[in-house]
Amino acid sequence: MVQNPQVDKQSLLKRLAERGGLSHAYLFSGNDEKQKDALVADLVASLHIHAEDRIILEPVQDEITIVQIRELSSFFSMTAWNSTHKVALLRHVHTMNREAQSAFLKLLEEPKGDAIFFLLTEYPDMLFDTIRSRAQEFKFYSFVPPEVFDDTIGELQKLQKADLGTRFGYAKKLADEPERIQHLLHQWLLAIRQMLRTQLEKNPQDVPATVRAIRTIQETLLLLRTTNVSPRLALERVMLNLAAN
Repeated sequence: MVQNPQVDKQSLLKRLAERGGLSHAYLFSGNDEKQKDALVADLVASLHIHAEDRIILEPVQDEITIVQIRELSSFFSMTAWNSTHKVALLRHVHTMNREAQSAFLKLLEEPKGDAIFFLLTEYPDMLFDTIRSRAQEFKFYSFVPPEVFDDTIGELQKLQKADLGTRFGYAKKLADEPERIQHLLHQWLLAIRQMLRTQLEKNPQDVPATVRAIRTIQETLLLLRTTNVSPRLALERVMLNLAAN
């Protein structure tokens, strides 16, 4: 009989909770948002965490900022009121900018005795290694294809066929609209991964170039989130790898 891995994770964490053996931080990675949210909700309920002892952080305009992390630090500066623990749920934690990640790392390095952090992300590689090393990671994957918007796919295909000057011009325009960059790159990443699946079946000779494009976008997202790299230069690097095979 094949066991449900979700049930296994749930049972493990509940047993740890019963024994008082929960860690201060858990990293829930992968693309299955529903499973991650359900497990956090179930565990928080089993711990009887009251509303005043819970906090949720989500990106504001595609980013978790240091201001939000300071608010989180203030939340944990006081002990729990009516619960055994204080719990923070950080959704899309990879959207923390470099300054926010540095501040958050200090929270993980000196956690309060009753603190539990749940870090949810599809892109754990965009976090500092020092953050990942301080959290126990559980992976959640769904094989249902994520939604990719048709207009994004069409725009990407046009860019692939365009000359380098046009693509660099697009990079300049996108760099002037920073609020769009990461969302659009994530959509491109999904679209190119769909192309890769088709190529594996029909055009395997095109696979290496597509893999390079995927790797470049992943690296660019990481650079934009964790360094002070010029957005325009980073995007131009992406454009160099977008040419149609």
